Amino acid sequence: MKKHLGWMIKMLIAALGVAYILYTLSWSDQVYLPEGYISEEGLLGGEDGQAYWVIEEVEDGYYMRLPTVDRSDPDEVAWIDKSEFGPGTDTPEFKPSFITILRQSNATLLILGSLLFIPIVLLTTLRWWILMRARGIDAGLGRVGRLTLAGYFFNLCMPGSTGGDVMKAYYTAKATDQRADAVVSIAIDRLCGLIGLLLIVALIGLFSLSDPLVRKLTLAMWCLLVGLLAMAWLYTSPAIRQRLKLNARLGKLPGAKAVRSIDAWITAYRRHLGALATAIGLSLVIQLSLASAMSLAGFALGIEQPLLYLMGMIPIVLLLWALPVSGPLGLGPLDYVAVQLIVGSSDTSDQQALMMFVAFRLYLVAAGLIGSLALFGLGRKAEKQKS
Repeated sequence: MKKHLGWMIKMLIAALGVAYILYTLSWSDQVYLPEGYISEEGLLGGEDGQAYWVIEEVEDGYYMRLPTVDRSDPDEVAWIDKSEFGPGTDTPEFKPSFITILRQSNATLLILGSLLFIPIVLLTTLRWWILMRARGIDAGLGRVGRLTLAGYFFNLCMPGSTGGDVMKAYYTAKATDQRADAVVSIAIDRLCGLIGLLLIVALIGLFSLSDPLVRKLTLAMWCLLVGLLAMAWLYTSPAIRQRLKLNARLGKLPGAKAVRSIDAWITAYRRHLGALATAIGLSLVIQLSLASAMSLAGFALGIEQPLLYLMGMIPIVLLLWALPVSGPLGLGPLDYVAVQLIVGSSDTSDQQALMMFVAFRLYLVAAGLIGSLALFGLGRKAEKQKS
């Protein structure tokens, strides 16, 4: 009975997650009027902005559905001319549905971008597996792969891209007696991914220092990277810890026993520099693949930025999306910053950048939907590898 109840719960979680993912997608083309905007035909943006569903697009503009106050009457049809559209946030904006994006894009480039997620998932799985093996945790490569895919699924259903880590920590802790080591391995895996991301931006930026924005971001990335590595070295250095009497200081903190245990599990990775170096190397390949996948999506949608520029900016966009302030599928207030990074000083439009983001998120949706199937394979006793 308990086993069947567990399966029912997993099915419910997967069904709700898939429904939520599909709900967050835009299924209809829309025209969005910003706050306070009044169109030539008298349409209002209102106090918070207003979105109108597009019925038909013609050469000069859009016919839109205008709901009436009395829902028993048929919807009225509104019109807006394309001449009213322009750059900036104070003019109307056309928001295509994901179906329109797929229909108007270069299908070959989109398919190539989606295929890159196969090595991305495999390498992400391998990176985490190596870090767990370094601590003597034999979770099984197949199980780690299912956890990685399920992590993609939960990342789509929770703010930012860290929701999958919570789920992975839960299932990994259930499958081993080294629960704390397993959970810490997820944090170290995330840290290696961050270092790889910063390193990609820092290295690629060296080839485009003539661009003022790239030059500033490259300098910032090198400073962050050096600072992060220096802090990690200082924190785990036995000589530094002894001189600062860090162990004694940690013992005076609230919950000292738990704090010192976590500290020991983290510093233990200093004895596994080979595994850490391998994980960071894999992170470089993973981040390059992610940037390449999004670049292909951008080229499929007509973005004209140089590949080298996109490869340097996209990892920063991914870093912004990892923050827990973003909403479903990464949509959130930081998208405006991400758009400006992609557009830069080129002729690329804000709308093209947003469409590139949406197309890339469709890749994530596909990975997440596959991850929902992987969720059913978790928790089976036969696959629990306890060390």
